[in-house]
Amino acid sequence: MMAAHTPKVELEAAQPGFALEGIDGRSILSAATQDALDAQGASDEVLEDWTMREQKAWTPVQEGFNAPCLRADVRHTALLFLSHATQQLVGLPQKSWFEASTLLDVYHLKTMTPDNLVETIDALPATCAALVAIVKKMDCATALVSVSSFVTHAQLFAKYLHGLGYTTVPLEVTDDMINKAEHAILKALAWRIVVPTTECWTSTFCARFNVLTRSSLVPSLNWVWQQGLFGARLILMQQAPSGDLPPKVLAAGLLAVGLVGARLLPLEDLKPAKMTSDQWFELYQDIQPQEPQPQCVLPPNHSQCLLELLAVTVGVDLAEIKESGRLAALAMREAVKGAQDLNRSRCGGAQSAAACSAACSARPESI
Repeated sequence: MMAAHTPKVELEAAQPGFALEGIDGRSILSAATQDALDAQGASDEVLEDWTMREQKAWTPVQEGFNAPCLRADVRHTALLFLSHATQQLVGLPQKSWFEASTLLDVYHLKTMTPDNLVETIDALPATCAALVAIVKKMDCATALVSVSSFVTHAQLFAKYLHGLGYTTVPLEVTDDMINKAEHAILKALAWRIVVPTTECWTSTFCARFNVLTRSSLVPSLNWVWQQGLFGARLILMQQAPSGDLPPKVLAAGLLAVGLVGARLLPLEDLKPAKMTSDQWFELYQDIQPQEPQPQCVLPPNHSQCLLELLAVTVGVDLAEIKESGRLAALAMREAVKGAQDLNRSRCGGAQSAAACSAACSARPESI
């Protein structure tokens, strides 16, 4: 389900001089390579900094505390609102949606409890509007952001939540409510709003891998990058990141699985320790039914070298990469199932086609 087709890798045409066998991944980190990584904003220091930021962001305020989750359709609708608002209302790139959705999940992790769940949902339209204002300011520090432009759309969001049964959500969303929500978010996060997202990890990993492979796999790597972002978005629409599956782990897993789909790594070489070969094959088949077992086009010595470079790219050992691939594939399978269930619940069963159309027209993407 990650792609409609798999790209062909023409080694002699697309990768002239591609010969990496026998290279120890760590040995290629010369001064020139480090300079190239720095130029791409993908240095080892960046990975270390982001790893620390991510650990702080996804640590609950109390050890062992499990924050309650928003109902799947509520969170899904909130993320659709964020997508529409960031990209259509204020003209931000796709990465801003990842930033806003990540901040929403971190904010809820830090603040939501069983006792304030109703209040959290009541404030959701204003909270999401405030997040759009925050990411717009992050994108351009000199931008003048008027929250008034979000009011009408936030009110339509509130109306939709009423249709889901949350009748305590205020139908009137004001500038003051959005401004207060913005202050609440900044306070809860202690102004640490630069939180690594799955998108930035994916893009950075691909940039690092491109440098380490000497730009010899650009067409295939572009495809892997696009599929990684597609998979990340699909998964995040269905489940929030967590300490068990933080953005870095998800991005690493999607990169590994994507390299298999691009026929650059054998599927068996990424088999996790917790699964048999048959189980791993079946899981991959579930998420990639178009080509359930792609054949690696590289010689074994080349693919082995790419495995070493992949470990350097992500900054963990191969065993951890395999486990990340397992977690990402499981999340992808659940995301596909969740999306199908959500569509059936909205438009299936006894609901008529006309009722389904009316429900869809009220969703934020049609605002």
